[in-house]
Amino acid sequence: MKQYINLFIIIFLASCNGTTQIDRILGTASPYEKYRQNLTSANLQNSAMVRDWIEAGDLVMSDSIMVDLPYQETGSFDRSSPKAMLLRFNVREGQNITINLTPISQPDAQFFMDVFEVRANGELTRKHFSDGGNEMSYSVRSSGVNAIRIQPELFRGGIFNLTITYNASLAFPLPDKTTRNIASFWGDGRDGGRRKHEGIDVFAPRGTPVVAVTSGRVSRVGENRLGGKVVNVSGGGYSYYYAHLDSQLVSSGQRVEIGDTLGLVGNTGNAITTAPHLHFGIYGGGRGAVDPFHFLNSAAALQAVNLADSLNIGFYGRIKGNTANIRIAPSTKSDVVRTLDRHTVFEIDGKTKDWVRVSLPDNRKAFIFHTLIEPAESALESITIAENAQLRENWGSAFTFESTVADEAAERIGHYGDQELLRLASGRYLWKQVP
Repeated sequence: MKQYINLFIIIFLASCNGTTQIDRILGTASPYEKYRQNLTSANLQNSAMVRDWIEAGDLVMSDSIMVDLPYQETGSFDRSSPKAMLLRFNVREGQNITINLTPISQPDAQFFMDVFEVRANGELTRKHFSDGGNEMSYSVRSSGVNAIRIQPELFRGGIFNLTITYNASLAFPLPDKTTRNIASFWGDGRDGGRRKHEGIDVFAPRGTPVVAVTSGRVSRVGENRLGGKVVNVSGGGYSYYYAHLDSQLVSSGQRVEIGDTLGLVGNTGNAITTAPHLHFGIYGGGRGAVDPFHFLNSAAALQAVNLADSLNIGFYGRIKGNTANIRIAPSTKSDVVRTLDRHTVFEIDGKTKDWVRVSLPDNRKAFIFHTLIEPAESALESITIAENAQLRENWGSAFTFESTVADEAAERIGHYGDQELLRLASGRYLWKQVP
């Protein structure tokens, strides 16, 4: 008992904020890294629970399940069994990503959230982290795949709600307009296909104010053959290009703030034969033009969570029909991880819309459509466990132990591979080789 009390005290100290030697040594270490370092520096690395917690955070980095943004799920972490989750998602340059995790059953639980960039060679490099809270946001500077690892502190967890969404990082250049008003997009053909459109076009009445999408400095006010009267504003590592203006209302070198009027909509330059509109482009330093759409577009609002969907989360589920496909993403268009047969069991980790996120006994993660599964509550049959039968605590464990009770009553709940999952009268779950 004294050992467990000491473990709780040290874990509490590991979770406390403040200036420590670790802060000084690691500098920009994330809260997850500081917490982990505190556990190991307190000589707890040989504790089974701490060892399992560290291993869970490491093993999950190889998970490859994907989600599309905006994403929302209700999930659960069993506080008695250290676990972590990792979700991969596509991001586009110019998006503002916002991640919010709301603890439901344990409101004071701390969850560590670290975002990684997935490199072309498959390596994950940490880029962002939540600074002690359960919400974080960051701007995307390079399109690609990001991944978020979420792990609660030891002995904490419970049911939570997770949202990952994106918002515009810039104001729209025309008041009362949105991306729904874009008439011509990035990459559209121009001059019979001889060149590509390097921006977006938004039609508006002549004289409509054109406003600064972000704070910056006017780097050029001029005129050219294609754009006619143009204004360039530099800020945040980008140059913002406003073209076809009827008039320019700023001067070179002037400082502007978001929403300041730069000029008025017109149809100068090669737009002389078209209706008045704004051509808006973005240029990255030394990289040429980039697609403005994702800088200006926000995801649709997510619907409120129905907590009734969380009733089976954190428990065992099993395949209801003869076979069912589990997939790498919550979509029938995504790759099939594998096909499971009837009564194959798994843990239900979360639910997003009509899809369930599951962990297989071999620790593989996947999604499955909710109508293909059922709660593994009712017994498939009642059996007796012979004395000296070889049992396992976990499916993948190399260690077995003998049953010490002759003809112990149990219920068969399901199977995975060549092992069946049994539930004892005490409610304990054990694995046994299929006869």
